[in-house]
Amino acid sequence: MRLFPRLQADIPVMINTKFTTSEAVMNNISLNGGFVQGSRRNIKVGETLFLKYNLPKYGLFEHSGKIIRKDSAGSAVIFDDLDITKKTKLWQYISDNLHHLNKCPYCGEKYDVLPSVCKNCGWDLAFDSSGYFVYHEKKYLLKKLYSKVENLDVDGIRRLINFTNVDLLKEGISEEFQEFVGTSVVIKEVFSNIRKVAPTDVSVLIRGESGTGKELTALAIHERSTRSSNAFVPINCAAIPENLLEAELFGYERGAFTGAYTSKKGKFEQADGGTLFLDEIGDLSSNLQAKLLRFLENQIVERIGATKGRKVNVRVIAATNCDLEFAIEHGKFRSDLYYRLSAFPINLPQIRGRGEDGIVLAKYFLKKFCREMGGTKDFTEDAVSAIKNYGWPGNVREIINRVRKAIIMADNNLIKPQDLDLDNQEIVVKSEICMKNVWGKVEKKKLKEVLDKCDSNISKAAKMLALSRPTLYRLKKKYGI
Repeated sequence: MRLFPRLQADIPVMINTKFTTSEAVMNNISLNGGFVQGSRRNIKVGETLFLKYNLPKYGLFEHSGKIIRKDSAGSAVIFDDLDITKKTKLWQYISDNLHHLNKCPYCGEKYDVLPSVCKNCGWDLAFDSSGYFVYHEKKYLLKKLYSKVENLDVDGIRRLINFTNVDLLKEGISEEFQEFVGTSVVIKEVFSNIRKVAPTDVSVLIRGESGTGKELTALAIHERSTRSSNAFVPINCAAIPENLLEAELFGYERGAFTGAYTSKKGKFEQADGGTLFLDEIGDLSSNLQAKLLRFLENQIVERIGATKGRKVNVRVIAATNCDLEFAIEHGKFRSDLYYRLSAFPINLPQIRGRGEDGIVLAKYFLKKFCREMGGTKDFTEDAVSAIKNYGWPGNVREIINRVRKAIIMADNNLIKPQDLDLDNQEIVVKSEICMKNVWGKVEKKKLKEVLDKCDSNISKAAKMLALSRPTLYRLKKKYGI
């Protein structure tokens, strides 16, 4: 019995970008794969291919596929990296073309008129209903889970139940916020804030530690705004030298300075009609703070060397991991600019403050990277415990890096704490000790280690820790290093 309705088709497909679309054809297609004919390439079972094809009215599709069967007619390919957006579009194409069927596409039971539910296999056959895609995904996953579990012995099922945190299965990744992974109350509050502020043109200030997803949040706001069809232009204010940042932001006219051989648009003009994302806003010099404030007040861009300004329509979203109130107190940041930028503040929580989201994220990225690398791995119970108890100072970025490395380091299909580098004293064990004090000791120790490794070079240490230099200076002062 099939788990996916197949559509007979004749779709030209490009394989690994080396063949013209006339040399290979996908002659049937479903949500999980298709059958490719006409490829002259000497492909083997188990090989992963990159497929590129166009579905009329539904656009271009680019994704990988693994060869699971091959014969003289062609190769059966399974799609192993379709995200929810691609799957939804592919289902729309398939369902819109499933007309005049005289048999159930799942079990083959024949009918004069196709019923709404197959009397033989029980599958719902109302393909044109709005909720069919969600229904199919849920039923398919449950059938797949059952097929895996039914062959386990009692002890195997018990280990599976122990490994799976039942609470995490109560809610999946938000369909509205596919960019984010997490089920905690604090991350849901972020979703709510994004939903509220996105349709407006209010300036947003996103605050959070390095690696918490500030640019992802800014992009989510842009994509849900009325400006989504226009440009989203990001710039990291800490990554560009001060003498070049003004030219990058505001642009310049030909001859404005040595080397300005042609006129150039700045980021503000590039974002006209769209959104400009200013990351690490706390690193702006006082001169650029004044120019930014003037722009926010009149939306007029003055290129370096220009005699007059140009009116643009830009929404500004800023982000920082610095303590801006501290910077204002010490004359490092303008209070008037702060209040203009922070009309709607969004505070991104650290992983250590998101409850079970650490393990949710680790499992999500493990599955994602295993799919990309063509393998299957799981965390041991000790690894799951280590992930839950670790403080994650680098937040989501650190989870990504540790999981990716662990997949490579693991000797077999089970990832242990040492594969994640979580088998040492860095792990913050939950106990009756005040977690705040424990975390402070870990953070101080890590700072000392990195500064020693970099011979106290602040720039190198800040880069290694993914922090801005002002933040690193502040932490040094905090811990008396």
